[in-house]
Amino acid sequence: MGLKLKLKRIEKGIKQYEMAEKLEISRYYLSSLERGISKNPSIELMKKISEILEVSVQELFFN
Repeated sequence: MGLKLKLKRIEKGIKQYEMAEKLEISRYYLSSLERGISKNPSIELMKKISEILEVSVQELFFN
């Protein structure tokens, strides 16, 4: 999940701090998700991330 999240964010040209601001989470939490340290984001957060990155929740988090 983490690497896919990071790659999609970079592909969209979104900086980590910008993404964190849009999600209303800390940059450190986003970083921990991207590095695979935090592995259990809420359903609401998964939906927000998927909307921003224009990819399905399933593809981003479960494939």
